[in-house]
Amino acid sequence: MVRRIGSILLLAALAACSTANKPAAPVVPAVTVSDADRLDHAVALLQQGNTKDAEVELHTLLTQDPDNKQAQFLMAQIETPVTGLFPAKSFSLKLAKDDSLTAVARTYLGNPLAFYGLARFNNIAVPQSVTRGQTIRIPKTPDALAALARRNAPAPVAQASTDAPVPVAVPVKPSPAAQHKLAQEFYRRGVVAFQHQDLEAAIGLWDKCLAIEPDNSEAQLNRAQAIHLKDNLAKLRQEKTIAAH
Repeated sequence: MVRRIGSILLLAALAACSTANKPAAPVVPAVTVSDADRLDHAVALLQQGNTKDAEVELHTLLTQDPDNKQAQFLMAQIETPVTGLFPAKSFSLKLAKDDSLTAVARTYLGNPLAFYGLARFNNIAVPQSVTRGQTIRIPKTPDALAALARRNAPAPVAQASTDAPVPVAVPVKPSPAAQHKLAQEFYRRGVVAFQHQDLEAAIGLWDKCLAIEPDNSEAQLNRAQAIHLKDNLAKLRQEKTIAAH
């Protein structure tokens, strides 16, 4: 019995020494994903048509940074019905060499991240799969109409110089042409504000345009679209705030 107890104690001592001499396992540092990397990953997933995983990335990003406008913009494109994103009217565009939905969205919708909404508008499941010569529909948003006007604008014609002074008529009351020009200036400034995602300013400027030209259908349509998008973004922020609590 004494010998057995001594053997057990000896084995325990050897095991303790073995454990003490065993090197500690290396500590693996936690990987930190930046907001920019998470946003880029979400964009890549959307380009591939992987909406489910992209939503996970965007929800995580908005939990960490609820005021991230780019993430909010992408979530609005995913969650908002297409009829709420864009007007129904559109014009056609044939893609040129190396064209992508991102490039088209930058030019015609004022924001390259609008590529996903543009893909939904065209029933394109995988945005990055578009090819040269493919015809897509561009919704008639303020940005798109402005870009289309620039594309179709005739080249300026050089005029012969003259030393004779050009008389300028100054009417006492603004003429219809002058009023129309002022209304168009308010409309143009509203488009610029919309391009910078300043919906409040855009709506206010289109209100001024409509005060001069109440029947301006483009201003009416764009104003209604901006109000709808503003309401959707407000609801999205409210839902995120409730979910965060």
